Amino acid sequence: MRTIDVAPLHLADLASHLDEVATRRLRDGVEAAHGLLDGRTVWTVTPNASAGSGPAEIVAPIVGYAIEQGIDARWLILDAPAEFLTISARLHAGIHGDRGDGGRLGEKQRDIYEHVLSSNAENVEGVRDGDVVILHDPPTAGLARFFKAAGATVVWRCHLGTQDAGEAGQHAWAFLDRYLEDTDLTVVSCEEYRPPFTEVERCAVIPPSINPDSPKNQVLGLDEAWSVARLSGVFAGEPPFEAVPFVREDGRPDAIRATADAAGQVTGVNLPIPLGSRVVTQVSRWDPLKGMEELVEVFAAHLADLPEDTHLLLVGPQPDPDREAQAQRVLEEVLEAVDLLPRSAARRVHVAAIPARDREVNAVTVNALQRVSTVVTQRSLVEAFGLTVAEAMWKKAPVVASAVGGIRDQVEDGLTGCLVDPGDGAAWASAVSSLLLFPERAGEMGQAAHESVRRSFLPDRHMLQLIDVLAQAIDIT
Repeated sequence: MRTIDVAPLHLADLASHLDEVATRRLRDGVEAAHGLLDGRTVWTVTPNASAGSGPAEIVAPIVGYAIEQGIDARWLILDAPAEFLTISARLHAGIHGDRGDGGRLGEKQRDIYEHVLSSNAENVEGVRDGDVVILHDPPTAGLARFFKAAGATVVWRCHLGTQDAGEAGQHAWAFLDRYLEDTDLTVVSCEEYRPPFTEVERCAVIPPSINPDSPKNQVLGLDEAWSVARLSGVFAGEPPFEAVPFVREDGRPDAIRATADAAGQVTGVNLPIPLGSRVVTQVSRWDPLKGMEELVEVFAAHLADLPEDTHLLLVGPQPDPDREAQAQRVLEEVLEAVDLLPRSAARRVHVAAIPARDREVNAVTVNALQRVSTVVTQRSLVEAFGLTVAEAMWKKAPVVASAVGGIRDQVEDGLTGCLVDPGDGAAWASAVSSLLLFPERAGEMGQAAHESVRRSFLPDRHMLQLIDVLAQAIDIT
């Protein structure tokens, strides 16, 4: 395992987004955390820290705030070979009710899974009796027994889930069940995502949150956002500024500039987007459950229902072909879907794979693209929670999203966004068209969305719930 260095984050910065009641509640919660955690180390383990990784983006600010408050918090990620990542992808797909690559989760896969995690556990030093360990998602579940043997309280945090995962889900949960027996408490994002063999009293619900001051969400003026969008090569036109400053998560100042380095350039098709276009943007990982290929087809099928200057932009991180085979395959399928469209439709569909080697530059680019988009969509087929929705809402973007999973907890249909059935392309096109044709309504919806996120999906609420959960888990042990 490898340690991720996290810079302290100041609670005062978070409090600047909160009202007086929420600020007072947060301060009381921090005081309770000191009483609970002083003398303990809190270890957090995620599968990776890559750009676009939901667990990583949630963990980073929580750990940062804890460190600033003097709590001994540490973040570790797995060292894992490609064959382990394939098993992880099958578990991810299964829990979402999908067969993924169709491969097995048998004894051979179990041997690989356990061997890799055993090797990772041997690299961890300093875990003491009474410490707290939070493991995130299926790739880490098999570590529970190692940390329990060291005397730690172990919480397994699952960010995945769907209402009915069917047979594929049964196979995935059967694979994981023996490892969850070694945990003290399980945490899920929605009540219906509780693992089938986990007792109600040993499961808690904590919806995720976004960090309002992270590079992906920090305020960008409109000229700054347009500059980043154009410097990246995604949008055509002269950038208002040659460089756009931003603050890295460790507090260091930096700037976005045009790059001549091929490894740092955006790749894709039909870039840049022409001037004067109204753009509907989806940002997500290249995952079949995100519905990117289907969105291309729906957009092309309903061009007549949209204004003539409407363009579709699909954005995701550039995959590493050697370690992210599925993401590379999905990206190629999306590109092929665009290539098969009639030219009149294909010229209005744009695909941008954003370099991911610098996670924070990637995040600022995504931030800017969401801000300059006319409408942001998340037309997932299945979605455990979908933090890209809350991120867009925080930026006051009008959102059209699938009425699935945790998206339904984020969007109040007709007030803070529009919810549509992922199988109803006509309904999606109608909702998008309405927001494009009535910008005043779209603006009001974006403002209401921002306030909703401020109240419910910032780290203050998340941290208070996590403190309660850790107290419950420690009490169990």
